[in-house]
Amino acid sequence: MVRFLFMLSLIVSVFIRVSNPVRGEVFTESGLVDIPTGRVLKHGIFEAGTYLGFQQQSMPHTTANFGDAVAIQLNFGLFDRLEFGLTHLWNEHGTEPSADRTARLKLQLLKEQETGARPNIAIGIEELGKNIALSDSEQEADEIPSAFLAISKTFNLPRIHRFSGHIGIGTQRFAFEEGPIGVFVGLSKEFQPAFARGDITTSLEFDGVGVNAGLRYSASNGLQVALGAETLNDPDALRYLVSVSWTNAQLLEQIDETQRLIKRATELAVEAKRAVPKKKAVEETTETPSSQ
Repeated sequence: MVRFLFMLSLIVSVFIRVSNPVRGEVFTESGLVDIPTGRVLKHGIFEAGTYLGFQQQSMPHTTANFGDAVAIQLNFGLFDRLEFGLTHLWNEHGTEPSADRTARLKLQLLKEQETGARPNIAIGIEELGKNIALSDSEQEADEIPSAFLAISKTFNLPRIHRFSGHIGIGTQRFAFEEGPIGVFVGLSKEFQPAFARGDITTSLEFDGVGVNAGLRYSASNGLQVALGAETLNDPDALRYLVSVSWTNAQLLEQIDETQRLIKRATELAVEAKRAVPKKKAVEETTETPSSQ
């Protein structure tokens, strides 16, 4: 465990560099800000929402302006092993706006156990689509998908308590500038403060290009609000993210809990119904000798 944490901090310190913000699948239900994890959505769970990304850029002889990106995305889980996602993204690059329709697929190879050293391990592929506004030559490069392998493990330490570590390798958007592949790492921690009436998750990550940080609030009714910042290591390329989405995970948990309560109540009612004849038979048995 100590070696794992050391590797995370070492990789982050070695590979931080100045670069442009990446275009990734941000704030997915089973991921952090911009990196995937070894987890996938459970069967029947889906998440639908939108996110806004904007970057402050200093232009010569002008005040700072903002380049906006707006996306609508849908993620859902199948068979507790497979996760599928769709994203429609509108980008504004100066006078050349563009629109992307992309898909992503993730398969979980191993599931983490509550006890033991087994982590969550998943493989996936992203950006299965093309940029509508690009030329043919640019489309060919843009159509190359990003493949990845992600590993996640939850730890329980004194004072810090439970937190999760994530590490993986990937191509394309995860790759380093002069190499075909790159490494991404992240840390996340979940809180359940009483005043929040929901869960709060904080995360810090390195996505192969820059350092990102995020804060996500998940309400008990399924509403999720997230704030993030990408490329913190380069103020000139700093990008901000805002996301609002809804998931049926809490709703399904409430339905499952209601079904468990109904099942338990039915079992108690059956047991009580069976106990009445037995009690009556016992009473009749005890009364028979006295009557004789």
